[in-house]
Amino acid sequence: MKKFLIKILYTVCPIWLILVAVTCYLSLFVIPQVSGDIGRLACIPFGHEYDKMLEANMNKDTLVQTIIRADELKNLETDVMTIGDSFSQQLNSGYQNYLCEKGLHVANIFWRLYESPIQYAYNLLDQNVIDSTRIQTLVVEMIERDFETKIERFDKNKIEVQRQYSEDAALPSSDLWSLSRARDYLLYQIGWVTPIYKETLDMDLFSSDKPRDLYFFRDDIEMGVSIRHGEKVKQVFDILQEKAEEKGVKLILMIVADKYDIYQNHIVDNPFPVKTINEDLERILGSNTSLLFTKPYLLPFVEKGEKDIYLFNDTHWSYKASKIIAEALYQKISQE
Repeated sequence: MKKFLIKILYTVCPIWLILVAVTCYLSLFVIPQVSGDIGRLACIPFGHEYDKMLEANMNKDTLVQTIIRADELKNLETDVMTIGDSFSQQLNSGYQNYLCEKGLHVANIFWRLYESPIQYAYNLLDQNVIDSTRIQTLVVEMIERDFETKIERFDKNKIEVQRQYSEDAALPSSDLWSLSRARDYLLYQIGWVTPIYKETLDMDLFSSDKPRDLYFFRDDIEMGVSIRHGEKVKQVFDILQEKAEEKGVKLILMIVADKYDIYQNHIVDNPFPVKTINEDLERILGSNTSLLFTKPYLLPFVEKGEKDIYLFNDTHWSYKASKIIAEALYQKISQE
């Protein structure tokens, strides 16, 4: 027994002490300087000055209505309803807020109520929860990185279970003094595993202290760079479009380009494959007033050197992109 305890003392205890020391360092010095979802995910201390600089130019008011309970849909009447992923949850910096500035009433369904935007949108139409007497335009927004996954899982006979929203569940978990997070932090620093890639750009494209550093989500690459099942994509789009027409609702399916896609042409000696999902979908689905591909609207601004189209410390776009996309959406909504 004594030998066993001595062995533990010389093997387990040093590892435990290292983790405790890293936890203290992480909690006291790193986490307080973390910002953006990239910073939170990979424990990168970007600081808060960048966010403050952008916030100074953003709309201070949140004009979009957020639906956080399914029963709120019963009496909802609105010009535009949006159903999407995290790109549709940016509140005062989101594209919906800039649509509201144009005089439209916009209601966004909180994304924690469903798993797939396209499945949920179809279900609401099919079950007569929404129709032309309640809303005029339905915008279904989906990020390209998991677009095909959601399409492959679509089933018009499936009823997606509506989740219950909980304010407690929506709050970030309190893991400031977490040993497991300290372990992950060590692995990220060593480079054995990381959820975030970092590359260098050939021009200054961010208003940060390192304007040529590009941080992006690993899944932007690993979840696919091109469309594999075009027939399924076309089939699901046609089904959704037909159901919207049946209910008299104007449909706009918006495909959001991820951060890597927007900046890939400016990565120095880019080691990753070219991403073509926006282009593939445009080829498969053709030119259609019910489609909005965000890449053609945002890329010209990047090409002429506009900074912060997407956020330096985050996987999402900034208020600048939201304004651009809101204008494009408004033009589509206004088309007869």
